[in-house]
Amino acid sequence: MYTAAIGAQPACRLRPALRGEAQLLLEAAKAQSFGKHFVAALLEGLARTLWYAPALVRVIEEWPGDLASAGVIFRLNAGLHALARSGRFPELEAIYTAATTATVPDPLRLDPALTLALRDGEDDLLMWLTGPTQTNEVARVAGLAAVLMELSAQREMPCRLFELGSSAGLNLNLAHYDLCIGGVRVGDAASDVHIAPRWSGRSPRPGKLRIISAEGVDLSPLDVARPGDAERLHAYVWPGERDRGERLRGAIALAQRLPPRIEQGSAGTWLARQLALPQAAGERRVVFHSMVLQYLPEAERLSIDRLLDTAGTRAQPDRPLVRVGLEWNEGRTAVEVRVTQWDGRLHSGQPRLAARCHPYAEWFEWLGLDD
Repeated sequence: MYTAAIGAQPACRLRPALRGEAQLLLEAAKAQSFGKHFVAALLEGLARTLWYAPALVRVIEEWPGDLASAGVIFRLNAGLHALARSGRFPELEAIYTAATTATVPDPLRLDPALTLALRDGEDDLLMWLTGPTQTNEVARVAGLAAVLMELSAQREMPCRLFELGSSAGLNLNLAHYDLCIGGVRVGDAASDVHIAPRWSGRSPRPGKLRIISAEGVDLSPLDVARPGDAERLHAYVWPGERDRGERLRGAIALAQRLPPRIEQGSAGTWLARQLALPQAAGERRVVFHSMVLQYLPEAERLSIDRLLDTAGTRAQPDRPLVRVGLEWNEGRTAVEVRVTQWDGRLHSGQPRLAARCHPYAEWFEWLGLDD
């Protein structure tokens, strides 16, 4: 299906790779707009060389749904990062190791390295496309912590946290992280995991962060006690982002000492079971999800909405229910932190925009929960 000479074009093409090449270039433009120049150059290089993996091209071209919503290019990027980390492709490894987010690799060096990886690592990359995306960016909990602080400032009470789409459950350990949020420091100051996103807008109101339990669900949860699962999370960190990599390494080490409570299953079924349990007076229930809804079928998203609305009708001031979502807006033009609180009072159940943020929580534009 292709010639063996690196740099030569494949002997034949299946058909014009309209979807794959177009999506790679679209994602490259997004990365460029976020200042991720290395990733942008990498994706542009993949658009030029993807044909050296014809089976991979076929899977992408025949993908049954939307490539962006399924994170197909994201999966491919992670698979390529895993190949670079594996040591099997020394030239690709050298390019990745030297990368910073601002690095723009020379195509004359990058393209041959990509060609070798695509040609000889195609089976590995196909496996990455068949598995779900597995990011677990713990910096996103800064948005959740800010919301919990503001709610606590309004009325202090301990929280029981339920996370949908937990991946390896690293977010569930947020009380054990050192968080500096808009100049307000909460969590564990002695922690090896430091989270301090750039912050604009006022600081969150300094209420207490009191989490008495935290558990989650994932369709395919990872266990960081298994080296392969920990490595999978590292592969999903964009190359050149050393701060993210170090933060992830610290969060994994903490989770190995304090294993998060995660169940395997569908988010809707698990949430229905949790919401059916009695809620003690004086406790706040908080349902959290970050960059998850895009991967759920529409029927499940609607089911979760209905479950929360129904449970919200039972909420009272001393038994509130809160939903905190950090997700793309409907047009995928911005990532937003939206909060809905049900407590039986005026405006109960009305969602509000608390913040806008970077997809990987590098910065937050805080709007807050003030009435």
